[in-house]
Amino acid sequence: MHIFRYQLKLLLRDRTTMFWTLLFPIILATFFNLAFSKLNSSEKFEPARLAVVEQKENIEFNNLLNELSKENDDQLLKVQYVSLEKAQELLKAEKVDGYLIIDNTLKVVIDKNGISQTVIQSVVDSYLQTQHSIDTIAKINPQKLAMIIQQNVDIQKDYFQSQNISSLDVTVVYFYTLIGMTCMYGGFFGLKISTHTEANLSKQGARINIAPTSKWKMMLTGTITAFLCQYASLILLLVYLVYGLNVTFGDMIGYIMLLCAIGTYVGIVLGHLIGNVFRFSENVKISILSTSSVFLSFLSGMMIVDMKYLIQEYVPILGYINPVNLITDALYALYYYPTHERFYFNISILCMIGIFLSCISIVFLRRKKYDSL
Repeated sequence: MHIFRYQLKLLLRDRTTMFWTLLFPIILATFFNLAFSKLNSSEKFEPARLAVVEQKENIEFNNLLNELSKENDDQLLKVQYVSLEKAQELLKAEKVDGYLIIDNTLKVVIDKNGISQTVIQSVVDSYLQTQHSIDTIAKINPQKLAMIIQQNVDIQKDYFQSQNISSLDVTVVYFYTLIGMTCMYGGFFGLKISTHTEANLSKQGARINIAPTSKWKMMLTGTITAFLCQYASLILLLVYLVYGLNVTFGDMIGYIMLLCAIGTYVGIVLGHLIGNVFRFSENVKISILSTSSVFLSFLSGMMIVDMKYLIQEYVPILGYINPVNLITDALYALYYYPTHERFYFNISILCMIGIFLSCISIVFLRRKKYDSL
């Protein structure tokens, strides 16, 4: 208990570490809120304006258009039936986002790219894909056609219900990434504990190495102390985000607490690793840790939210070995997915990363010897 109190005092009295682990995330969250607070209200979704040129009757597709153009909260389209000449005129005058020619095939005509144009194209592509599947099944196995159609309807109903989230907000990814980065900032505590046990870097380390107290006992006690300090900082950050900035995390607080605990441990052992592997001064190690944390956060979408999706599409392995991305993705999965499979997948990889970093850190710590003290 004496060692625990001693380690706790050393960490709490380090003003620089306390600033980066407690105050800096809160300050950054405040700036995020100021930057994004009016973004969603100014970008309210408007139904795509579609002109339809019906050269051949298509009852099924007309019924689909009627459903999607009903005036309610889920309205996707504003549809008007016109002639081809009128449709071209409306598109040129930018009074519609595109027009659709219904003939033997469906042809979409647009003159620019945007959300509304993507909605129109997605509706047509989805219908054509479904129609092609039904035609193929009808040729191969007509007996199962009715059952397949019913299953498809049920799946689509479930899909649209699962996507009907009133607070769907891309800016929340920034706050998720901030939590991930704060977990990695636990590495400052881990690095400080490593410094306190190194005889060539601190007076505390010199005393520890000549004292009868086990070095491993000091490291274990220091890690527990660092965990409690960083975990408390994360809880304060979450309280500020939820009650101060009204950031939505859903109602699964237990899962979030578990994720933050695992993320905190990974951050601390990352600090241990940097402290034990590199033979630089403490300031250089701090620079390495802070640069690594910011870079991992950048790859997870903190500075550019699209970066997260680019990594996932082109270099997915980086997403799976990036602790900040795993934390961000786990929070995203809790909020937007109806099951917890993706959440458990992320924390499983996060646990493996923590164990791997711990093993490497222990190997390097065991090899450290001093010629004289």
